[in-house]
Amino acid sequence: MTRISWWLVDILSRILEPDERDAVRGDFSESGESAGQALRDLLGLVIRRQAALWKDWRPWLALVGLILPLGILLSIVARVTASVSSTYIWLYVNNWDWALLRHAGFWYVLADSVTPAVVSCLTLVCWSWTTGFVLGSLTRRLIPVYGVLFCLALVFGGLVGAPQYFAYLMHSINRPLSPDESDPISALVFYRQMLPLIVQAVLVAIPSLRGMRHGADGRMFPPLLRMILWTAAVLTLAMLVTQAPGFVFFLKAYWLQRIWQGWQIRLLQFVVYWPVGYLFARMIWRRWHDRTAAI
Repeated sequence: MTRISWWLVDILSRILEPDERDAVRGDFSESGESAGQALRDLLGLVIRRQAALWKDWRPWLALVGLILPLGILLSIVARVTASVSSTYIWLYVNNWDWALLRHAGFWYVLADSVTPAVVSCLTLVCWSWTTGFVLGSLTRRLIPVYGVLFCLALVFGGLVGAPQYFAYLMHSINRPLSPDESDPISALVFYRQMLPLIVQAVLVAIPSLRGMRHGADGRMFPPLLRMILWTAAVLTLAMLVTQAPGFVFFLKAYWLQRIWQGWQIRLLQFVVYWPVGYLFARMIWRRWHDRTAAI
């Protein structure tokens, strides 16, 4: 129990600013307090520090204007992505035959069918990472709290928000919500219930939390680079909102479909994948910096 308590002390201390964190750890080492007492004192300090931050209006604006709506929206998109992927997973997993590997046509069909699923998954990851990057860029000190609140928003969106949204959408377009009884995919609990939650955890929650950490480091970049990154992030989130299921229908903005078919918008959609270029460039820069420091 003592070892677990000190481990919790180390985890909680990371919420504090570096200078204050080092001072607190030094006080614990000199005072000789027990692990339980140190954990109680640190927990009280963290609560007071976080409560002071929430007296400002900006964290509440981020909660209401970004965390809740984007968490629910990503849950909706994750359910659509899971629905698209479930078809291909069921075709190849539940109907697998090793003899297919000997046919050249199988590999052609496999590449043609897997590509849309991979693109939709990559798009969802980039949307999620960008959301975390924006939240992390707002304030470094609230990243742990933002991470917890965003995960709670995803849980609410996955269990309540997305199902209710699709129920309302199907009712609005006069389509039955219940799946066809002859549909072998929707009849399986894994594809109907478990796969959307797995997609949401792997392709939304994890990339979002990683994006928050990179967003916090963005304050060290030059102003011009920060402006470029923020422009890419804003355009990416705009794509997320406008391409969400039901956006065109509810706003009656059918003219957007004609605009999206233009080559300009198709070219602009590549901005969504800017996190891939960012992470690749960051990896190259780190390797170059480590080699230069070694020399």
